[in-house]
Amino acid sequence: MKKLFYSLFILATTALTFCSCEDVPSPFDFPSEGGGTPTPTIDPAGSGTQADPYNVAAAIEYTQQLEQGAESPTDIYIKGKVVAIRENYTTQYGNASFTISDDGSSKVTFLVYRALYLGNKKYSSGDLLQEGDEVIVCGKVTNYNGTLETQQNKAFLYSLNGVTAGGGGGDTGVAKGSGTLEDPYNPAGVIAYINTLGADVESTKDVYIKGKVASITEQYGTQYGNATFDIVEEGAEGTKFTVFRALYLGNKKYTSGDLLKENDEVVVCGKVVNYKGNTPETVQGKAFLYSLNGKNEGGGGGGDTTPGTPSGDGSLSNPFNSVAANNLANSLAADAPTSESYYIKGKIAKIANNGTFNTQYGNASFYISDDGKDENTFYVFRTLYLGNKKWEDGNAQIKVGDEVIIYGKLVNYKGNTPETVGNESYIYSLNGKTEDTGEGGGGGGEQTGAGSYGDPYSVSAAMAAGSGSGVYVKAYIVGYVSGQVLADGAHFTADGCDVKTNLLIADSSSETNVANCIPVQLPNGAVRSGLNLQDNPGNLGKQVLLYGNIEKYFGATGLKSVTYAEIGGSGVGTKP
Repeated sequence: MKKLFYSLFILATTALTFCSCEDVPSPFDFPSEGGGTPTPTIDPAGSGTQADPYNVAAAIEYTQQLEQGAESPTDIYIKGKVVAIRENYTTQYGNASFTISDDGSSKVTFLVYRALYLGNKKYSSGDLLQEGDEVIVCGKVTNYNGTLETQQNKAFLYSLNGVTAGGGGGDTGVAKGSGTLEDPYNPAGVIAYINTLGADVESTKDVYIKGKVASITEQYGTQYGNATFDIVEEGAEGTKFTVFRALYLGNKKYTSGDLLKENDEVVVCGKVVNYKGNTPETVQGKAFLYSLNGKNEGGGGGGDTTPGTPSGDGSLSNPFNSVAANNLANSLAADAPTSESYYIKGKIAKIANNGTFNTQYGNASFYISDDGKDENTFYVFRTLYLGNKKWEDGNAQIKVGDEVIIYGKLVNYKGNTPETVGNESYIYSLNGKTEDTGEGGGGGGEQTGAGSYGDPYSVSAAMAAGSGSGVYVKAYIVGYVSGQVLADGAHFTADGCDVKTNLLIADSSSETNVANCIPVQLPNGAVRSGLNLQDNPGNLGKQVLLYGNIEKYFGATGLKSVTYAEIGGSGVGTKP
């Protein structure tokens, strides 16, 4: 009788096994080799982009921030090694479930649950997974009742041992660039950036993209003045990116000029979007052809002998020159100011309307250029004096030839005059003098310090150093970062802060330009408890001394592995 009962039990179990199908909800008890909420022993790394995937520790950290049951608003990339395979790829369902870790061990893992195959498609043929395989997975993640995992069929195997859907192994599909004029995205790079945006969410900033025309859907014409075309990195091969209804050179509608042809080299500038969540492209009417075969509206050719070459990224350590400032302002919609402030450096070429500083308004208007000549100038309109204050009797006056650094917002006035926004910019330095010192080199962004406890780095010095272990940085807490992209996720407030894992610091307590900030990783423990803005909103604007390592965080120079801090006269954590 006992044998008969046992046989019936086996038959029932087998029947249940063979009747399971993809539509049956998962019990969500697939072990993460150490519990539903593992504690990483390897430091989190990466920014979650195609070019800089999260490691497993960072994916865990990111997913733990989600509300239980909610999925991530964007796709993220995660890199790791296969530890265990629950369901390998088959032609029946086309997906697989497996765990990955940073080192191939089963101590701390992340669950890849029913992810599609290479190319974001169901598996039909190809290499099967094996333990120890190195993979990159892309998709949405969720915190399901404490189990950290990818969403079923909303993630896919982006790379398997270096092979992607396009064959992998070469330069094709490799994301490059940072989206600036000096370092434009390639097509794969801008697609990786767009994949960090939510469906139909426009980028908050304009980006530059470089490539060669692969095909033309809509040629430039006088009827609509725009064009739609695909660009690739080389010829007609590789990852394509769609430039959708972009304006012509000079950010204007096409009236005359060279038409596009295949293999033309172009640089496009504008806002981008992940249309319907599956089509990366430029935003209609909010992008333009910055250059065509090296020629822009001003006739420049991009060589060293051509006057008017743009330079700088708008940060204090690398200010825009006049040409780059003009380019940025020209890329804006008419009368729409930049959301951030930028630094612009040059020599005064001409003072507008004979208007130096005066006590009536306290501001002044003038033109600057690289060499002080009245060519390739940028208009500084009604700018305030040093220290962001109105000019007063007794202050030094300006004159042609003075070297200045301006800090403020830019605008394309009436759509035809790039300039600073009136009374929303000021002279950061005048012939090397700032408000703080009255001598050369002063100011909130000065590169000071040696990284020691007695002589800590400033933020600018930490940026200049670029890397370093066991250093001190002294700065002001100015905000925090949400999401995966520093430029788009920076918040200069403590209101509504729902992030405990990081801070933003800067050399000035009033800084609002993310280019002058560095993100700080707050590891679990006393440092996170004592500093994070969600629990300690009063820390915003306070000066803090931090001990940690300078390394990449959110794709930028950051401070990680912070073990000690001093704020408000008290120490937090363990002093080394």
